[in-house]
Amino acid sequence: MTTNCNRTPCEIFSRSMGFIRPVKNFNIGKYSEFSERKTFTEANCLSAGARHCDLLKRAA
Repeated sequence: MTTNCNRTPCEIFSRSMGFIRPVKNFNIGKYSEFSERKTFTEANCLSAGARHCDLLKRAA
């Protein structure tokens, strides 16, 4: 899968089976798995961690 970033071809890489590989080289199954992945953002992670701490405090 190649996208254009300001008219310069950009190649997307992902870690697959422990190796960093270009997404365009994935087979159909691996590409399907890649497209179903959820992206990670630090802000979401921190807010989820804060909610977890609040729940633990309430349970105590």
